[in-house]
Amino acid sequence: MEYAIVDIETTGSYAGGNGITEIAILVHNGQHLIEKFQSLVNPHQPIPYHIQVLTGISDKMVENAPCFHELAPRILALLEKRIFVAHNVNFDYSFIFQELKLAGFNWKAPKLCTVRLARKIIPNLASYSLGKLCQNLGIDIQDRHRAMGDAQATVILFEKLLREDKEGLILSTLKKTKEHRLPTHIDEEDFLKLPESAGIYIFRDKHGKIVYVGKAINIKKRVLSHFTGNNGTLRRQAFISEICSIDFEESGTELMALLMECQMIKKHWPPHNSALKKYEPKFCLMQYEDQKGYLRLLVSKFSKNAVAVQYFERASDANQLLLQLIEQFNLDTKICSFYSTAAEIKHKVAYDNLPSVEEYNERVQQAIDYVNGKKSTFLLVDQGRHLDEKSYIYYKNNTLHAFGFIDASNQAGQLEDLIAEQDRCTSNYYMTSLVLQYAERFPGKITTHPD
Repeated sequence: MEYAIVDIETTGSYAGGNGITEIAILVHNGQHLIEKFQSLVNPHQPIPYHIQVLTGISDKMVENAPCFHELAPRILALLEKRIFVAHNVNFDYSFIFQELKLAGFNWKAPKLCTVRLARKIIPNLASYSLGKLCQNLGIDIQDRHRAMGDAQATVILFEKLLREDKEGLILSTLKKTKEHRLPTHIDEEDFLKLPESAGIYIFRDKHGKIVYVGKAINIKKRVLSHFTGNNGTLRRQAFISEICSIDFEESGTELMALLMECQMIKKHWPPHNSALKKYEPKFCLMQYEDQKGYLRLLVSKFSKNAVAVQYFERASDANQLLLQLIEQFNLDTKICSFYSTAAEIKHKVAYDNLPSVEEYNERVQQAIDYVNGKKSTFLLVDQGRHLDEKSYIYYKNNTLHAFGFIDASNQAGQLEDLIAEQDRCTSNYYMTSLVLQYAERFPGKITTHPD
């Protein structure tokens, strides 16, 4: 195996909005160096003053340097068919991946991170930053914060890790490289304990505060997807840098995972769960009084300011209910409005042949009372998190009342006796819709007389 040991200097901390100012690549065959490459790079953007102070690389120094596009064929030749090694590997990899992609090259490589390897092979050190690690191990760094100086120090560190790797950790890591996709500030043990089953995962910051909640059919696979790919935007990098620990809760089914996710978001409102439109209905059956005093029913898109008789996920369901009310309560189609995707055609309503306002409004009120009076109650039982358990969802009087898990062998006579206090919930439209749609798809899992 051959390794490309890499270090870069950049204009900033994320690949999406910054450029490379210097690159060094040292090719190693596991015994000794076989090739070296180093170059300043013109990033075609100003280098911030604090970075100039840190690295010693000024705008003047890179003014006449080649741009990455010019160096790309040479860099690709050095990296191809070699293992990419760096200290905090995802940082260097994300920049080089993006620059090669912009230059028209589709490149990927297996990665090794000397931070993670050092933590395993040389445990219990106070710090694993390159400077502190080299200081503790007696490795001399020439030209700190310059690409070649840091790359040469990484080579010496990597050679030491190769010598002291008595348990074959480097080889086993290459066979399962998932942990090297994780940011170095996230504990590998948190990832390894994740199950490959349905449930929710919880990202916390360094203070233990929940910053994001997600649901997954395969928790481990979904969590890993957050750290793979090469989206180098500032927003994504800020999100990833905030994550310090990972928790999870298994759910047994995807529906339970969706409900658990929604309930936890409602409880904690994590800052990175910003897409909350799904918790609102899409359509509604509205009532309003027109200029003549007639109560009218209208199917429209959801509006927070509307007085809604009932909410719907699908316009077709709302139209169907309105049609049923028209037929059942003898409402007039001239002053009832169905939802259509076609452009609305405004026309003057002919009030001829309509009953009196009082008589017609009484019919409309009867229709509204009918809708409000329809109460549905059922129990949905599904698989649990293991064979000795079942999941249950209790829908009571048109609202999601409780959901949780019960022993598969429980024979209690009354459902209310089985419901733990923590299973009771305050549902919203989104949660209710999920349950009703699932009940519609799987009627065999429904009991309409739960007790």
